Amino acid sequence: MKKYRIFAVACVALMVMLGTTLVQADERTDLGYYTLRDEQDEMITMTGRELDPGDHYIAADNRLFEVTGIDGDTVTVRYVETIELPAVTGELLGAQVGTADGNQGVIGIYHTHNDESYVPSSGTESKDDGRGDILQVGQALASAMEDAGLTVYWSDNSHIPHDGQAYIRSRRTATELLQRNPDTLIDVHRDATPPEVYETEIEGVPTTRVRLVVGRQNQNREANLEYAKRIKAIADDMYPDLVEGIFDARGNYNQDLGPKMILLEFGAHTTSLEQAEQAAEYFAKVIPAAAGLTTATQGAAESQIGGGASRAVVWMIVVVAVVVVGFLLISQGKIGSIAGFFRREAGLGRDDEDDRE
Repeated sequence: MKKYRIFAVACVALMVMLGTTLVQADERTDLGYYTLRDEQDEMITMTGRELDPGDHYIAADNRLFEVTGIDGDTVTVRYVETIELPAVTGELLGAQVGTADGNQGVIGIYHTHNDESYVPSSGTESKDDGRGDILQVGQALASAMEDAGLTVYWSDNSHIPHDGQAYIRSRRTATELLQRNPDTLIDVHRDATPPEVYETEIEGVPTTRVRLVVGRQNQNREANLEYAKRIKAIADDMYPDLVEGIFDARGNYNQDLGPKMILLEFGAHTTSLEQAEQAAEYFAKVIPAAAGLTTATQGAAESQIGGGASRAVVWMIVVVAVVVVGFLLISQGKIGSIAGFFRREAGLGRDDEDDRE
């Protein structure tokens, strides 16, 4: 991510100039959950994540759904299409992933909700001191990646309380980790659903599935969504049934800071810590290949993810240039609406005038 540092600075500068606030999605705090159902009333999945109309979900079988309505705990979705994931070569992946001399790269790991825990293992879904079970999942992921020859920076910084401002507090941690020039930055969480949503077996071993989350309200959405699809494609090839799905949902999740940033949900509060740690062991082999940190996968990763990142960089440079001009015009009283326009176009929220409409 070294070459995107100027890009991240430009993003922050743009948001300051526009007077925006980072858009973050809320999560239920009552341990309740939403059930996603299609137009034929088929249950698609469950989640503790707040959703909005227009959000998308890619199911385990690669069916793409769009959220069309919300009624209480039921989220209605419509089938859009069955997507085609990026092509990956299982033979090359199997030969390269998980070997110290085949990997090189830097990984950053942190936890926005560091209080999250697993009831079957610790008897509570959240720890008031912020030392939740989820930290052990992140540490397991970090240790397994280090064993594979990667350099990993894992942060156990606390961002409690678990509220709507947690992502604002964790942004500082994410920014600090970016100073290490990671190739990918991972925010490790767990969901809140019944256990059957996530429980599975991989190679005969009880494991939790993992859900990927991409924030659709940031300029890196395209690159990060392609990254998520590549992660799923490789996981499906190596460990079928490991990935539960991908949410492309309302929120920012600090993913505006750069491409190849991902939020991973390792199970739910109803699954066990041991199952989540097992999933982390598997994901430690998936992530290097998805991020292009092996000799065999570097070119494919750059091709599949880099295009989206490059377009985002060009887009931001153009927007920043236009906004600078607009800012000067505004200061001279010549233009009064350009800030609201770019706020809407960037998907970073609405201004006060929009809220009144």
